[in-house]
Amino acid sequence: MKKTSIYLEPSLDEALAKLAADEGLTKAELIRRRLASNVSRPKRPKLSVAVFAGDGRSAAEDEAPGDERDAAR
Repeated sequence: MKKTSIYLEPSLDEALAKLAADEGLTKAELIRRRLASNVSRPKRPKLSVAVFAGDGRSAAEDEAPGDERDAAR
């Protein structure tokens, strides 16, 4: 295991100590577990934002030639 040092605000250090004690762990073990869980978790996909025309159609629909919906308009 590799040793790493970090600086924490006193309030965060106190919260970690309480949480670790509540879970029956050392602060070091709690931090290792939480970091391992966070690092191994799959990344969430980034949300995309659509741009809509004033009539509720997406701006992409205005630019899509040959769209089936064009025939229905």
